[in-house]
Amino acid sequence: MAVVLAEKNETNGQLWAQACQALSSHLPGLFFEHFIKPLDHDFDSETGNLYLIASDEKRIAHIEMKYGRLIRESLAPILPSGFNVQIISQKELGFRNPGNSSPSSAKATDDLESPLSAHELPHARKDTSENSFICDSNQESRIQKMLDLSWKGILYIYGPSGTGKSHLARAIASGCRSQSFSMEEFMVGFATASREGTLLEWKKDLHSQELVVLDDLQFLRQKAVRTREQLRALMDAALQGKIRLILVADQSAGQIDGGADLRSRLLEARPVELGYLDSELRKTLLLQMARRCDVDLPEAYSSFLAERIQGDHRKLQNAIHRLSMMSVIPADPRWTETEFQDLMESGSSAEPDKVLQVVCRFYNVHPDLLKSSARDQSVVRARHLSAYFLYHLAGMKLGAIAGILGRKDHSAVLYGIRRTESLFSQDLFLKKQAASLEAEIRKF
Repeated sequence: MAVVLAEKNETNGQLWAQACQALSSHLPGLFFEHFIKPLDHDFDSETGNLYLIASDEKRIAHIEMKYGRLIRESLAPILPSGFNVQIISQKELGFRNPGNSSPSSAKATDDLESPLSAHELPHARKDTSENSFICDSNQESRIQKMLDLSWKGILYIYGPSGTGKSHLARAIASGCRSQSFSMEEFMVGFATASREGTLLEWKKDLHSQELVVLDDLQFLRQKAVRTREQLRALMDAALQGKIRLILVADQSAGQIDGGADLRSRLLEARPVELGYLDSELRKTLLLQMARRCDVDLPEAYSSFLAERIQGDHRKLQNAIHRLSMMSVIPADPRWTETEFQDLMESGSSAEPDKVLQVVCRFYNVHPDLLKSSARDQSVVRARHLSAYFLYHLAGMKLGAIAGILGRKDHSAVLYGIRRTESLFSQDLFLKKQAASLEAEIRKF
């Protein structure tokens, strides 16, 4: 009996080593080290399951939301035929196997329900303290409706990199049967299905979902004619109320290089623009991230890092990961100015005054003219380009930019930004000038 048990443990150990190798090559390094590697595991040949056992259900929800689908796809080639991957908590493990220490020791699993995945848990998205999507107060009610799936058709979520677009899309998708793709995955999936003669099955599976998320839409190429046809069919199904569709991009809809037919459909989408959070909301986000990573973040750190780390919200997560590796966190957070210098030195945190100084000097206009009603071409161009840089490099909100540029409200600022982005695709010389100005702003 002892020999059989030893052989089983050795086999399990080999399988787990292969599983770790597969997961470490497919998942981001920090995520694997902090969320996957610490998990307990057990191979149960009787039920045909590989159990990944987390400390609590909140951690499960995070793993499932981020990379649940990718984890299962990565492990499928190395697991025995018919094996499934189940991510469960210690609490659920005890429920399934009372009095036993591992899933494989329970014989009576046939009398129990199969373990719930995170998106099936009734509280997986309801825990506002851990999993709520943090946004400006004027967006809260609108985003809550998205999370509650009280909408139909197409959502178009866009904004600068690192504003939480993909996170919001995944949070919405976690509430129903869904599939998520990056633009590259969508194109490769379509090409593979076409090549292997399984295109009808691929389409049927796609259109049978309650919700489909397509990320990085800005990478859609106009030459990818057949891929665009499939995307248009998906958009038409959403506009007819057959499915829900979420499109995510760094660019506004008018900049997507998909042809007039695609852009006309995008006009019927509900636009959702996300921007960088202000200091107080970044502090809230930091604390949420810290709880997810089991980091006891002192008040001094949350305030200091929220103020010093600007722009891309992923940098906040990076800071939390680094702190989680420390056995003791010093009382004074100022040491992070050296150790986290790469996170604090960001083009996204450009000073507004420096932006105006560089742009106005280039166009030879006085900064006061930007606030005036002057309509000279050089003044208008400087005003619009300043708005563009204040939004994309300084991470400012549209209302705040309106105040700096003397506009009545955010709509005039948004027009200037979109006008500038549109001109970039038409005027390569202007685009080159803007790139030169951006490089100069980033030097400050």
